[in-house]
Amino acid sequence: MEIYDCIIIGGGPAGATAAIYLARFNRKVLVLDKKQGRSSYPQINENYFGFPEGIHARQLRELGKKQAERFGAEFVFDDVENVSKNDDLFEIISKNGKYFSKTLIIATGVKDEFPHFKGYEHCIGISLFWCITCDGHRTIDKDIAIIGHDNEAATTAMQFLNYTKKVCFINNSPNFKCEISEEKKRQMKENGIKYFDCGIKKVHDNNGLIHSIELDTGDTIKSDFMFSMQGAIPSTEIFKDLKLKCTDLGYIKVSVEQRTNVPFCYAAGDVSDLFSHQVVSAAHEGSMAAQAANYDLYRPEQRD
Repeated sequence: MEIYDCIIIGGGPAGATAAIYLARFNRKVLVLDKKQGRSSYPQINENYFGFPEGIHARQLRELGKKQAERFGAEFVFDDVENVSKNDDLFEIISKNGKYFSKTLIIATGVKDEFPHFKGYEHCIGISLFWCITCDGHRTIDKDIAIIGHDNEAATTAMQFLNYTKKVCFINNSPNFKCEISEEKKRQMKENGIKYFDCGIKKVHDNNGLIHSIELDTGDTIKSDFMFSMQGAIPSTEIFKDLKLKCTDLGYIKVSVEQRTNVPFCYAAGDVSDLFSHQVVSAAHEGSMAAQAANYDLYRPEQRD
């Protein structure tokens, strides 16, 4: 039975960074990756240090993989179905077999809740986004539509006024349930943000570039960009047997060293609750998780 020093589930910025560090610690490390999540979208990251012209998320992911492989990390494309801990080993069951490891780093990210209009998949990362920090700058003086149904989404719509005055808000929640306070609605109205309590009938785009949105009301609005503020779901379903401590929203609770409540198990990137969900934060968390795992793998006489 082959036993790895560490298995990392997820090959995005957090997972790849962890693999680079662990491989350079001369540990036997395996990354199990489905190439899903935010780093598999076609958007260009323009706020990650060292790339003055920006870099495609997919390209950054591939560069991270090559860098980790250079130091000996293994990458396997596989779909993990369940993770458990038996005695001192983690057992990972996938579609293609079983893997065993002394330590485990969870870097599975999140699943974004996008509005499901026909063809929405082709717009993700091109004109359909989810983060004002990452992509707000590209909306300067553009027409934008914010999709959401709570106060946090309404507040984000107000923040977009720093980039453009052409903002509209669409409450696209099931049955148009609205959790936005009357005060927030008033603030949006006073600042010129048009509010629509309806669903999306059709979105018109050209090769992923949105140009207009048809609403159930019969209205058609101009829109260069759409931002989904409907939230995200942490990808943790395969770890139910580990009994991880999570927040009310499902994000894995970690220490500043990315340690979970399960010994020798760490979480990094968007799936964790500690830092803002940015590429630079994911890389930081991946490095911290790797350093914690490496320390825990030392023999007793190698520790302080």
